[in-house]
Amino acid sequence: MDRRAFVKVCAGTAIAAAWWRGQPALAASIADHPPARLVNADGSPLKAADVPTTEALVFAYPYRGVPCFLINLGARAAHPATLASPEDGDYTSPAGVGPHANLVACVAICTHQLSYPTPDYSAIRYADSASPLAGAPGRIVCCTHGSVYDPAAGAARVSGPAPNALLPVQLAWDAESDGLAATGCVGDKFFARFFDAYKSDLIDRFGPGGYHQPVGETTVAIPLSRHSAAVSTC
Repeated sequence: MDRRAFVKVCAGTAIAAAWWRGQPALAASIADHPPARLVNADGSPLKAADVPTTEALVFAYPYRGVPCFLINLGARAAHPATLASPEDGDYTSPAGVGPHANLVACVAICTHQLSYPTPDYSAIRYADSASPLAGAPGRIVCCTHGSVYDPAAGAARVSGPAPNALLPVQLAWDAESDGLAATGCVGDKFFARFFDAYKSDLIDRFGPGGYHQPVGETTVAIPLSRHSAAVSTC
């Protein structure tokens, strides 16, 4: 049986587990959640080569109600950074993955007042080119109150009222298939506050309790411009 047939027959936990052998250990204080392979809207595996540089892809992890950004930094590589969350403690953000170490992921919830991308609207986005708010290319901007983050430095706060960085999501990359997966994150206490703040909205979208269910073995990643009907351009 060739590798393609084997993956098709055995897709799921056994195959996913094989991905993590040989992957870097989780960065300090990043919680080890069940891995989820990133897939396209049609269910096909998302390849690192297909992640655009022009906008973030949105995927849920580790729970169905937690939106995350997958970002291709282009010519920039991401390096580990020592950061802290008021709720979840100190941590080291993971390095970038992929053939150029330029793919990163973070929780797409502003740490100031919890703005996040909904199907109707997103005030938070990755600005690959300079914007009036960001002032420099390659920043994550939240137009609600003007917070700016640098995804190449662990999504650390650059300016604005946010008290700390966007929280990191650990990625794994399989060089043979060019596939990507989410394998861990920081933010369990932060997620609890987010769920409490937006419980009614999240129930409307996911049903009672659905928003804090694990995403499962795969999670769909789509461009922010497809995820949200309107995206702010500050």
